[in-house]
Amino acid sequence: MFDIRKRLYFLLPALLNVLLQHTVHESIHYLVARLLGEGVREFRFLTNGWLTSQVIYATPVAERVGAHWLVIAWTPAVLTTIIGYALYVTRHRWLTSISLLNTGLWFATVYFLVVDPLYFAVLSPFFGGGDVAAAAAVGWPRWPVHLLAGLVLLFNLRLVYRLRQEGKAQPERYLPARKPTDR
Repeated sequence: MFDIRKRLYFLLPALLNVLLQHTVHESIHYLVARLLGEGVREFRFLTNGWLTSQVIYATPVAERVGAHWLVIAWTPAVLTTIIGYALYVTRHRWLTSISLLNTGLWFATVYFLVVDPLYFAVLSPFFGGGDVAAAAAVGWPRWPVHLLAGLVLLFNLRLVYRLRQEGKAQPERYLPARKPTDR
């Protein structure tokens, strides 16, 4: 029988971590742009059709040239992926007796490892290029970026598979405690 409580148990940490990863990524865009002296007109939070956010820079896209645009565009993806690696490497340290917290950290690890490499490798050609399009600021083609991100994605998916196997081996760490009435 379908138990909504079990689904919600995983849905809440999953959704919170989608927002967390997304907010960290976009905030890094904003901070790096400001640190490099680029004007920011606005920060649109969850306003696009796909509930994504966007940092609107003062410089029009056609006028964006120079390596600093690569730094502005790609630093968030690099840092969020590094956060995913840090969570993965330290996963045995952050496991607690609180299963919901462990579940949340599990989802954080997965999202930080997968979201940006997936976007850079697979999704960006279908959504206008986004951050990958910054390669044009220095005259580079996009395909090497897609290829490298694809390799990172494959590696990270292997890490996620291992993480999932570990979770299956220790369900008591991630699942709510069973009541005697549960079957």
